[in-house]
Amino acid sequence: MGSLRLFIALEVPEAHRHRLYTLRDPSWKARWATPEQFHLTLRFLGQVEEKVLPALEHTLADIRLPAFWLHIRGLVVFPSPTRPRVLAAAVDPAAPLRTLQAEIERRVVDLGFAPEPKPFHPHITLARLKQVAPTRVRLFLERYQNFSLEPFSVAHFTLFESHLHPQGARYVSLQQFPLQA
Repeated sequence: MGSLRLFIALEVPEAHRHRLYTLRDPSWKARWATPEQFHLTLRFLGQVEEKVLPALEHTLADIRLPAFWLHIRGLVVFPSPTRPRVLAAAVDPAAPLRTLQAEIERRVVDLGFAPEPKPFHPHITLARLKQVAPTRVRLFLERYQNFSLEPFSVAHFTLFESHLHPQGARYVSLQQFPLQA
């Protein structure tokens, strides 16, 4: 048996993905995500042995939490505005989102995955910046300081497999897990 590169995420509606894609600035030295790549990661698992997949799917299927609304509002950079490496759309850290993320974290740790060392900052990665001057990034953030998209309903979360390619990652949905209506 081999291993799979896995993560758990929320999907973004198509209209929102296309709106996020219009923010790209082709003049930047950056790898801009494509609409198909936009998602909100709840937990990156990394390389996982295939034999663990049934237990992982079973524990995720047991999550019983209500559906909720998500709001994309604002843009952020990581790790900091003076060292911009990632440009992302910020997502309101609403209580239902935090509850879902914490429950997924608890369950994957119970399965033997190492705890996530970094705090959860909900975002949707737009670009990985290579050599973009912090001043250009600051001006971009100022230009889009009021960026906001209509809230959307989150009715499920998804286990994805990630395939790395020179042109960028490709994601395959392995299973969707419904939230309670």
